[in-house]
Amino acid sequence: MTYDIIETHRGNIHIGDTIVVDGVLKTVCRNNISQCPFFGKTLFGDSYNAGQVLVKKAIIYRALPGGRRAVN
Repeated sequence: MTYDIIETHRGNIHIGDTIVVDGVLKTVCRNNISQCPFFGKTLFGDSYNAGQVLVKKAIIYRALPGGRRAVN
């Protein structure tokens, strides 16, 4: 599997995105995103220091003939 890692704000993460959590790639589903009245949006129960720490999002590519890449 070929992928790139970008850092983004937790507010830019949506259902179906793949993020890195403790060094492991995890796909975000509806149950993993919650709204905390104090910290705001949380992913997997983590507030990412109330939005000060960026989330590592994986952009996964699929291989095409001729060495080309396409974003899934």
